[in-house]
Amino acid sequence: MLRNTFLIIITLLTFYSAFAQKDSINIYKVLYERILTIEEGRKPFIGVYELNKFVELNKSIYTKKSKSKITEVVITDEDDDSRFTFTPTGKNISTLFKDYNNGTFYSKHEVAYKYFVVKDSLNIFNWSIQNNSKEILGFKCQLATMDFRGRKYEAWFTSDLPVGGPYKYDGLPGMILELKSIDNFISFKPIKIKNTKLKLATLENPFDTKDALTWQDYKDLYKKKAIELLSYRPNENTGGVVSSRGGIELYIDEDDKEYNDALDKYHKKFSKK
Repeated sequence: MLRNTFLIIITLLTFYSAFAQKDSINIYKVLYERILTIEEGRKPFIGVYELNKFVELNKSIYTKKSKSKITEVVITDEDDDSRFTFTPTGKNISTLFKDYNNGTFYSKHEVAYKYFVVKDSLNIFNWSIQNNSKEILGFKCQLATMDFRGRKYEAWFTSDLPVGGPYKYDGLPGMILELKSIDNFISFKPIKIKNTKLKLATLENPFDTKDALTWQDYKDLYKKKAIELLSYRPNENTGGVVSSRGGIELYIDEDDKEYNDALDKYHKKFSKK
């Protein structure tokens, strides 16, 4: 009798434990300080960004954090269908949504003051994992390096936290806690890491993906506009506008013949004046 009672208690505890785990999900919140140095000698742009990794949903949202609470992650109940809704103000220009189930992520990029949703792949990172290690906020981290869209990077990741990383950076077997480009253009350092649990729910993509561009589509559009701006002349005494080849990432490749020919033509035309 005592043995049967003991087995029943163990079974019930196992059931309730499994139910409790199923009824909630883990969310890792990582706050990063991002430093962007556009030009040496000038004051860098410093901002705080938050990464929310929804572990069981295998998705994440990265966005800029401010005192005005640009972002909110809340739970709503609609016909008993619980879901997370992400409701930032503005145009989501500092937001990035990753769906690890589909191997894709979404962000917004600008061309001539107009923003476009860009769909990209999570399988684009050519990391090389090194033997170097160090501790960051109590987590043992390992060094990895890569070349990515015009820049070389160093990153420190920990396998003690779920896969993820700030901004687009990802693709390592754990969470990227620190990252910097070798030219010091951009860097990320963690400020705080917090683990919370919330009611099991679905997480909706905050972007309108119907007309999302691929990365190549975006590069082609950016280059087309850049070539048009070379011929832009608001008056006879003003030459065209030379666009940057990129920002954090390279939009126009250094060996792009079409753009380089248009740029050479522009320089020859206006160097004579």
